[in-house]
Amino acid sequence: MTPDLAPYSDIIRKLSPLVNKPNFSQEFERLTPDLSSDMRFLVKMEVKRLAKPCIRSIDLRAKVKDECRLYNFQGIEHYLHINGILEFETLVKEFGQYTFGVYECMHEFALAERQQYELQIQENASLQHYDLSEPEDNYVAPCQELLNFPIRKEERLNYVTQIEIFLPNKQSLHATTLDISKYGLRIRLKDEQQQGLIKTFEPVSILFRGVDRASGITRTSIPYKVLGISGHSGKISIHLARDPNENIDAFDQFIDTLFKLHKRRYKVNLDNVEMAVGTKIYEQSFANNTPSLPVFIVRHNVRDNEKALKAKTAKIDKDATMHAEASAKFVAKYASVNSCGKRIIDYWTDEDKVLRLGYLLNPERIATLANDNGSYPSMVVYCFHHVKDEKIYFYSATEAELAKYPELADTFLSYGSRKVSWRVFKLVCSDVQASDAYSPTSVPNDVSREIDKLNKPPSPRLQGRLNEISNMISVIDISNEAGQECYQRRELKREHIKHLKAFGHARNKPPHDIEVCRHKNSELRRQTRYVLRTPVILKTATQTIEAYSEDISVSGLKLELSEPFVHRLNSKVHISFTKLQDITDSFDLNDLQYRVKHINYDKQVLHLEAVSEDETSEAEQFFAELIANNTDKLPALTAEESIEGLSHALRALHSKTTPQFCAYVEKKPQGFLPAMATMNQVRAPWMGVLHQDASLASVNLQWLYQDLELKAPFISQSLRMLRIDPKPICTEIYVAINHEQSLPELRVVANWQYQLASHHAVKQFIAQAHAHGEFYAFNVTINKGLKPDLEKLEQELFYLGQHAIHKATHFEERMWEIAGCIFLNDITEEVMARYAG
Repeated sequence: MTPDLAPYSDIIRKLSPLVNKPNFSQEFERLTPDLSSDMRFLVKMEVKRLAKPCIRSIDLRAKVKDECRLYNFQGIEHYLHINGILEFETLVKEFGQYTFGVYECMHEFALAERQQYELQIQENASLQHYDLSEPEDNYVAPCQELLNFPIRKEERLNYVTQIEIFLPNKQSLHATTLDISKYGLRIRLKDEQQQGLIKTFEPVSILFRGVDRASGITRTSIPYKVLGISGHSGKISIHLARDPNENIDAFDQFIDTLFKLHKRRYKVNLDNVEMAVGTKIYEQSFANNTPSLPVFIVRHNVRDNEKALKAKTAKIDKDATMHAEASAKFVAKYASVNSCGKRIIDYWTDEDKVLRLGYLLNPERIATLANDNGSYPSMVVYCFHHVKDEKIYFYSATEAELAKYPELADTFLSYGSRKVSWRVFKLVCSDVQASDAYSPTSVPNDVSREIDKLNKPPSPRLQGRLNEISNMISVIDISNEAGQECYQRRELKREHIKHLKAFGHARNKPPHDIEVCRHKNSELRRQTRYVLRTPVILKTATQTIEAYSEDISVSGLKLELSEPFVHRLNSKVHISFTKLQDITDSFDLNDLQYRVKHINYDKQVLHLEAVSEDETSEAEQFFAELIANNTDKLPALTAEESIEGLSHALRALHSKTTPQFCAYVEKKPQGFLPAMATMNQVRAPWMGVLHQDASLASVNLQWLYQDLELKAPFISQSLRMLRIDPKPICTEIYVAINHEQSLPELRVVANWQYQLASHHAVKQFIAQAHAHGEFYAFNVTINKGLKPDLEKLEQELFYLGQHAIHKATHFEERMWEIAGCIFLNDITEEVMARYAG
């Protein structure tokens, strides 16, 4: 819009959507009576320009603070955030199609939103005053279970009216409704002292006294059943439900009318959707970052179980029943793998690229864990490789297995810990319920087709597989360099080395196959990848590295390097395809420019993106032609699973069952502080370190921050390092609980491993801890917060945005506020054994 038309922008904005409407001329005359003929002509020309169809793409990625996603409208691709999508759809509906008016209004909308956000930041900065003198409250975080949220079968409306409740004994109580659906109701008593009169699962009758008489239900008694009572003093809610088979036409019609009249913004009750989106945000961070590898166990009953069944039926022989249950055979069947768990998978993969994880999780060890009646079944396994004739031989032993050969125990630990392949794994067993694999959205069915699809339960075939799962074993790598040095000090008797074959796994007796199911995140690549392995030369200012491509796309490339890459993310590299150059004269495949988009943990696998000042680079032109001419020869890279939905189901099982503790850290004015913690409650002694005097609904993590007086506190320094190098940071922390200390803030003393510089210092710390109370040790893994997967939350965020756009914006912001995750694993048993020798 030209400057001379700026004073008439409001008139132009009102007229633009009306150009193709019959009343345009009338409205134009009404809104422009005071303008000169020349100005009226210019205004009409501008209005008609804005009403013309537009094919320009809108890209708000650099203009708004929220994450933008690819949004396709009538073949035109736009990059819009949640608010932008809603505004775009409103404008298109108003203008009748995608016009230049919509295009310019969207840019004005983005500018206004950014200015409002910056103003809000300035106001908050001027108003907030942080008290740093009492920081202990900063380290208390709420603790919840993952994916634990209520699922509703129908929408609820926030609706307040007066009601009267009639109990079975004819006593009446007065209350107020809070929200309502066709078959559900949530109420609050006017007198909380009468709460004791309400009994769970008791039938009650309700009269809606506060509704309009024209509704026809003021004298109709509606039967309900009490489902439960929630909340605390002052906010106690009573939950009621109707029988779906009992129809009351007048009341059903009243509810339908109520929804038609009031189903608009801020009227639909969104409590469960908010809970779901909140927990799913943390579940994403947990599932993508957890260092534990969940392996799912299938129980195969043997013939002895027939005897057990008869014994149970006859009730005559409890010992026979217990024996039969113990003789059941347990087999590791599935593994749910993220990028961190892949390191464990790689460790147990032999020279032929065959997974041998079953050596670690053999039936005997699984049975020991599964049949353990303790509250926290776990064991520690010591492992190493022996390579001979280019073949890998796997060795492993638990403390119990070493105890069977006491003369070999020290030799096994000393000899194994001298190898680069030395690892220490902790196995933790959890019971599994197949029903936990079903994780629908929090939005009821019939809202949209997409929601109905996401809410579908597992197929019968998939459910049959899930029903076979009895347990989950979390495999955690707790290896530590200082611990490895301790084991190296054990006595090594050379003559006993040949006898270590007692702990070796025979290559001619391979374990059961374990199906690896990789996490399915949204496909961030816009192009299909194809498997192509060809030699490559990578050059930087300081390195020349031989490499092989693993897969390619038109604009992307994945390389496996012969040596670690020493540069940072987003650095430019030059790639030469030596072998591919021999087959083409049309393209120069030397020194092609790429940008590094991802570096793996050992810095020997790179993901690259082609860059060029032109529209398409030389590399993109070549690979586009290569792929087009060889689609039958280049296999597309896809993530296949034996049964559709298995990967998603196992991920849900893991999240709902995991004993893994995780704290989610956010960057705040006081520093990096815990904002939330998640775990499934287990009855283990070390849980007291987390909760201390707090309730089970919160954890106190101040002991993780006892090095704040140092120049570089460990957690803050680690999270800053992860910005440069995304490789997870692993260490240990030692905790002493002094029962003789009356002051809570002095009762727990913690030292990071770097603070106890010698083995003697650690032993002394352990001895002092036991002298005055308890000692615990934790393996700590700190991971960087990853980019959130908006696709998994898209439908629920969109639903929130329809009814309360500020809430959708709030959760989008929360996704990006997670700076990192801190995972704790109890290793007290292993540390005590380590320093006992």
